[in-house]
Amino acid sequence: MKFARLIAVLLGSGFALLVVAVFLSTLPANAAGRGSAVEQNDSPSDFGYTDHDSQATAPRILDLYVGRDFDDSERARILFAVKQWNYALNGYVRFRTSLLPDTISSSMIQQIKRQGGWIVARTDSRNPIAQQGEGAHALAVTVGTRHTGYVYVISDRVGGRDLAGIVLHEFGHVLGAGHDSSGLMAPVYSASGGRCIDREAMAMVANVQHLPMAEVNWCAPPDGRDRERRPYATSQR
Repeated sequence: MKFARLIAVLLGSGFALLVVAVFLSTLPANAAGRGSAVEQNDSPSDFGYTDHDSQATAPRILDLYVGRDFDDSERARILFAVKQWNYALNGYVRFRTSLLPDTISSSMIQQIKRQGGWIVARTDSRNPIAQQGEGAHALAVTVGTRHTGYVYVISDRVGGRDLAGIVLHEFGHVLGAGHDSSGLMAPVYSASGGRCIDREAMAMVANVQHLPMAEVNWCAPPDGRDRERRPYATSQR
């Protein structure tokens, strides 16, 4: 199914534009942005994440269906973002990934929606989603309801920026986080801010998902000091 038809099905079924996730950086895209990110083979615990004990007994599963338009390298970056979020969520919520088939039918989309799944799709700036409102300036866009929808990666705008950092931000929106003034959930892409899940991003997600902050994880600043900030009082969705 072509993306234009997918969008028509999505919007026609009552989905709403939730958030435009990562605005274009004012810095030029280059290979340095990719080099600043964690490699997918690294362990989150080795990258400065906390390592809290968890009392979770069984995770709530969020299914992610990754489109086949992504190449192997791009899929590896998406899977590394999933790995970081699953580590941070520490057994309370877990992303589960599957690869979409080559052909996607309307009935399959409806089934994914009924089951609360999210589709991660590779598109470009010709897509109407990337031409309206703030989407005209975004690297990626999250569309849907609170429980199901799409994460569109606008591939021709990504350039040398790290895809893992971009989708880390998007998955924060999937989990209910809004925008923050800095760090992972800032509205403007930053190679340093998007490298891992900071405490502020985790606090927003914990607030929406009703998770205990003492039992989830986040990456601490290099100096070992955590900035304390009160989590948002309400969900952004």
